[in-house]
Amino acid sequence: MVRGFALFGVLLVNMYGFGADSIAWDLPRDKVASAATRVLFESKSWTLFSLLFGFGFAAQWQRAQARGFAFSGLYVRRIGVLFAIGAAHALFYDGDILMLYAELGIGLLVVRRLPTRVLLVLAFGLMLVFPAARMVSTLDGLGDPPETESVGEARAELELDQREHVYATGSFAEVAVDNASAIPADPLEDLESPESGLAVFAMFLVGLSIGRSRLLHDIPGQAVALARVRAWGLGLGLGAMLAERVLAATTGYAIFRSQGAGPGAQFAGDLLFALGTVALALGYAATIILVAQTPRGKAALMPLAAVGRLALTVYLTQTLMFTTLFYGYGFGQAFRLGPAAVTAWATLFFAVQVVACEWWLRRFRFGPMEWLWRSLTYLKWQPMRVGA
Repeated sequence: MVRGFALFGVLLVNMYGFGADSIAWDLPRDKVASAATRVLFESKSWTLFSLLFGFGFAAQWQRAQARGFAFSGLYVRRIGVLFAIGAAHALFYDGDILMLYAELGIGLLVVRRLPTRVLLVLAFGLMLVFPAARMVSTLDGLGDPPETESVGEARAELELDQREHVYATGSFAEVAVDNASAIPADPLEDLESPESGLAVFAMFLVGLSIGRSRLLHDIPGQAVALARVRAWGLGLGLGAMLAERVLAATTGYAIFRSQGAGPGAQFAGDLLFALGTVALALGYAATIILVAQTPRGKAALMPLAAVGRLALTVYLTQTLMFTTLFYGYGFGQAFRLGPAAVTAWATLFFAVQVVACEWWLRRFRFGPMEWLWRSLTYLKWQPMRVGA
């Protein structure tokens, strides 16, 4: 269920990258949609997904230990297959995260026996790399005029992209050639971004720590602890996001585009965003887990469970859906849709996926890509039909 929720946010944020994240869209409905996406989903979705990757690694390792079979070789083959799938996916969409997960997944093998306290300290240090690196870059350029962009300049840039960008005008072959530069993923690329490979690995470590603790092996017994995580996570996370938005409105601070705030305001905003994102992601997870403990809550959230069980297939088909909408060889809407329209399309796409996943799981044990991934991992075709 948590993974299914994260997948909606992943879809929404990925779709914003085709022009909806521009300041050119200044109608009230677009500002509301953009602000909601920024506060509630931006970076929180991949953070949740990365936490679950680390948690899943812990679960696989624990099962291997309990059953007494070698873990490392099977795991390396598993993430090797994941890397190959990600490389193929990157030809469609250069924002692929599967290759990065596969590369960083090797690191989990290296650190898996470290004490939990060491893992959490390391994770916290990695989270601080982004604000520290950005501050160093800012201080190096201190005295340079701030690089800010006007609404008019943003509109002109969108219009230029509509005419010239390969996504808007290119054939599939031209898009694939352009996207091939993203293969392989570079875990150390863009350390000044809150979405760098080091930040992803930090969440792997937090997820690994949660999985090793067996906190979620007895959810009713840990209800009080989970309620605290929910309260503190949502409270601190939303508070930090709102404070970051206030800084943006009052100082010109920005995180994903050129900004005009001073070094102090920038560092404060970066810290608020980085730490608030993690707090809010943990708050989301705890909320979903606790709601699912009630009959009504479980019934309401079961559609998300279907999506989460087919996470790889869902992630890849999301790309097929939005690239068909945006790319020139599809409907050619890249750089033409604002935040409100993109949010509506993302909601429609996800609703279709929810219905499709529930239909599929009544008939099959795995999604198509999960079946392929599992079969190649175990070097044996897996039974597909329910009851097989």
